Amino acid sequence: MAFFRKWGLSIGMLIVIIGTFSYGIYKRNEWRKEHALMELRAIEVPNGWGYDILRDGQPYFHQDNIPGIPGHRVFRTKEDALAVGELLCNKIRTGQLLTVTEQEMRSLHVYIPPDTTIAADSTRYVDSVKVAMTAAAAAKAKAKDSLGKTK
Repeated sequence: MAFFRKWGLSIGMLIVIIGTFSYGIYKRNEWRKEHALMELRAIEVPNGWGYDILRDGQPYFHQDNIPGIPGHRVFRTKEDALAVGELLCNKIRTGQLLTVTEQEMRSLHVYIPPDTTIAADSTRYVDSVKVAMTAAAAAKAKAKDSLGKTK
């Protein structure tokens, strides 16, 4: 009991001081999250546009293609890139998940170019080979018929 009489007030004050500093640090970090400076910049990429989002001057998000769309497709115009970037900035500010759907982009009137990836090219190639083989088979059959008629 003598220990608490001698040191109790000092320990209590130390706990109050540590609690006050901890609460102050917590509130300062909360304020920084709420008042972060967000900056959106359009960046030029090969064949189109992308965007960077900076938070308090530091790179936070870099997007050099259209998000949520398969393949490596880029924004056709600077305005399209900035519109989707602004949508993501709003999601960051409100604490939402950083996803963008094709439907959201279409509601912003963002042009989504057709898929020109290797998989799409290979599908087109297979289709063109099928057409060519069918045409070759038809030509062969026609040639056979014309040879049969001349004999």
